[in-house]
Amino acid sequence: MVKLWKLLLQKPLKSCRFLYAIGAQILLVGLKAILLPSLPRYQSIRLQLHRAYWSSSSYYFPEVIHRLPVTNCPETRAHRVGSEFTGYVIPGTAELAVAPEDRRRCVIIYAHGGGYARGEARMYLNYMEEWVKGAAEVGLDLVFLSVEYPLTHEAPQPAQQEAFLSAYRYVLDIGISSRNVIFMGDSAGGGLCVLSLLNANRTTLPQPAGSVLVSPWLDMSLPSFRGGNALVETDYLVGGNLTVPTFVNAWLNGEPGDSPQVNPLYCALSEFEGVNPVLILVGGGEFALQEGKDLARHLEDAGVRQHLEVEWGQMHLYALGSKWVDPEVRRKTDAMIYRWILECLAGE
Repeated sequence: MVKLWKLLLQKPLKSCRFLYAIGAQILLVGLKAILLPSLPRYQSIRLQLHRAYWSSSSYYFPEVIHRLPVTNCPETRAHRVGSEFTGYVIPGTAELAVAPEDRRRCVIIYAHGGGYARGEARMYLNYMEEWVKGAAEVGLDLVFLSVEYPLTHEAPQPAQQEAFLSAYRYVLDIGISSRNVIFMGDSAGGGLCVLSLLNANRTTLPQPAGSVLVSPWLDMSLPSFRGGNALVETDYLVGGNLTVPTFVNAWLNGEPGDSPQVNPLYCALSEFEGVNPVLILVGGGEFALQEGKDLARHLEDAGVRQHLEVEWGQMHLYALGSKWVDPEVRRKTDAMIYRWILECLAGE
């Protein structure tokens, strides 16, 4: 909130537009609740207010939502590792070490979202710290290695995949078993995890114990955007019909969107052979809903154990656990993530 007020003071004209946008949306939410109380609502008033704030922020001040750029972050919260790649260990006081027989300690290699064009490895620091704390309550010891992969303006694909897999090799090289590793990512980071699973299959790299995908964005052929994606009306990415294709074109760098090199949904089912369990968490009101469903179906057809959770009315990235999300939904989602990781570590 402090960062938001600083930006508002620094950019008064844009601030007026932001305040008008959020104010008008809140007014409409209130009027609809008062004037049409019996009309069925798909999204709760809480969700609609969440959307009003996040949609206004994402359109005028996108850096506010995840407090970007991350500055003044002490080493005790996230310490840097890697030479062939850059990553941050979270919590910063943790060591990347797991005894081979330990089935309750896990290194999560994390890929952040942002359309391959925005974001950084430490932007989800608060969420990761909450997951570490919550997991400890159920006897699960989590350590995150969040990967600082190059953004599109620095290098198009496959540079992001190479950085993520370099982080995985680093973890394996220091003696951590793949059975104690989970791939996790959100949005574009979720797609990056799937591409990395397939790349591992094509090489000599072992599969991680499992994966957790938060609102994965991975279908670069953009079928949901032909004729426009109506789900931007229930998501906070209000400009998605313009920005998403732009991000895709920049990242593809000339590669066709339906190429198996960049689109897992166009890979042969045989390429998924040996992939370990995948948990997919998507919101019912988010722009990437259909590709989450398509991925689940593709994995099922390939014989990969998967679970698709579609949370009623929720927006993109709901499973990260924003304070805006209903506490009961947060508790249920976190419990599902912990249970899934424990089952993967146990080889179930």
